Amino acid sequence: DMKRMLLLTALMAILGPSTCEKAPSVAIYGTWEAVKMEATMTGMTMTVDMAEAGMTMLFTFKADGTGSTYIESEGQGERVPFEYELYGNILTLSSDGATSGVPITIEKKTMVMEIDGEDLGEDFAKLKIYFNKK
Repeated sequence: DMKRMLLLTALMAILGPSTCEKAPSVAIYGTWEAVKMEATMTGMTMTVDMAEAGMTMLFTFKADGTGSTYIESEGQGERVPFEYELYGNILTLSSDGATSGVPITIEKKTMVMEIDGEDLGEDFAKLKIYFNKK
């Protein structure tokens, strides 16, 4: 289904290839739950409410530079461990030898990840994922 593909595509883009400099940030520590995704594709924007869609995406960031993401859709859940760094507003995630950098904004208990369409495929312009800190 389209929403599941969008979710998996987003995760692959976040954990896909790229490089960046290193430095941790206390603001990111903790567990963040995705509440909605906005995908812009060939001129139209689609918003997916995670709860309505029955999907869960959690990112947990520990102080030691490690963390994990947990994704559940249609009763199928998967946890993927990663290492991370935050330099300025670029979050760099490394998992299974692949590293990627994605711009994020954190304001109090809200985090937004913005993934460039080039990382997602030709139909995408961009994808924003909105998280609330748990």
